[in-house]
Amino acid sequence: MTAPLVHETLQKFRLIVGAVRQHSRALEAACGINGAQVWMLAAIAEAPDSTVSQLSQALSIHISTASNLLDKLARAGLVERLRTEEDRRVVLLRLTDAGKAVVERAPKPLTGLVFDALEKMPEDALTRLDTELTTLIAHMNLVDESAANEPMSNLVR
Repeated sequence: MTAPLVHETLQKFRLIVGAVRQHSRALEAACGINGAQVWMLAAIAEAPDSTVSQLSQALSIHISTASNLLDKLARAGLVERLRTEEDRRVVLLRLTDAGKAVVERAPKPLTGLVFDALEKMPEDALTRLDTELTTLIAHMNLVDESAANEPMSNLVR
């Protein structure tokens, strides 16, 4: 492998991380909350009355991570938790008017730059990228696999 190709590839990773960091800062400046929280608000806006479990699946994050993010959003008055009459154990999530206002003023894409870009890729290219990233991860030591369940914006602060 040639050193210039390694350096060029590393620079591309830096561009990705830098873009995520810049977008995350723009979200925080415009909304007063972090990118993961904005993404969560956007997911609730898209599917009102979701459960925490459904939300964690939609965002590809661990349910405890989703629950912690929701606690912060509820304390900030952006999300409300509603119990159903049929089963009081079921908690449904809905945006408050303040939460809707945050989503409306948030810079796009609300899902985050990387997720948005990955969704736009052709399936064959995404499959190749996934395979190659799996290979890259296999060559790395001390990979913290719990990071796979964290929103990207939480990882680049």
